[in-house]
Amino acid sequence: MSAQKRPLSSVSCLIQVSEEAQSAALPLAAGLAEASGAYLGVTVIAPKAHVPFSLMGSSYVAPMITDINKRTLSVAETVAAEANQKIKSLGLAGHVVVDQALVDEAAARAVRSARASDLIVVDQPNATLDLKGLVLEEALFRSGHPVLVASPKCKPATSFERIMIAWDGSQHAARAVSDAVGLFPGITHADIVIVLGEKPLDKILPGAELAHHLARKGIEARIVEAQAGGQPVGRVLDQHAANTGADLIVMGGFGHSRLREFLFGGVTVDLTQSACRPLLMAY
Repeated sequence: MSAQKRPLSSVSCLIQVSEEAQSAALPLAAGLAEASGAYLGVTVIAPKAHVPFSLMGSSYVAPMITDINKRTLSVAETVAAEANQKIKSLGLAGHVVVDQALVDEAAARAVRSARASDLIVVDQPNATLDLKGLVLEEALFRSGHPVLVASPKCKPATSFERIMIAWDGSQHAARAVSDAVGLFPGITHADIVIVLGEKPLDKILPGAELAHHLARKGIEARIVEAQAGGQPVGRVLDQHAANTGADLIVMGGFGHSRLREFLFGGVTVDLTQSACRPLLMAY
């Protein structure tokens, strides 16, 4: 007998350990995997510090760096044990891997493995220079899959019914919408939010056409035109999601150049750091 086809059959969860807060990505990934009967693969990244080159100070710094790496690995092993227990308690099929290395190296290895999945779940970065941002960026640009950023501000979800689409007409936004609809068949309502004045709208796919497309899939969609009123666009979108009770925010990743986004701020950076709901992105 052939296996039953499921929209979400494999979930990858990438956790960059931090002593400041618990991972929001693990319970979200586990909840979605349990609801869909998906396989859950977890990679726990323990950032490894290297001794800086110094003719005078290496002998003094090396013991401190070694101690830092030991503590980081200990935290990672605790997180991995929690992940294994979560998989076991929910009766899921899955695996857990701990990788201690430079964050970019470990993230690259984790993302290569995550290409054999449907969805990648990561934690929300705390700031632009947060190492979690490196994991998110690697997953978004190198995996070929949508990335779900877990917000610590809300309870883990097992399904999504009401979504908010940050619509700018870009190919990235269109792909994010397609990914959301394909992965989460429980979606019934969508707000298509267009922030006026954020970018020229005369050459993009009108929100009405997207609404008709979603309606043909059985999703009740409405178009919302919002004014920024001097506020950052990310904040306007986040407030709308909170005010309307959206379960999920859907958007394309990095409408401007990545360098410009990180240096001067942008919608993607704003929402990845502060969204009040899980944020599904595609590139």
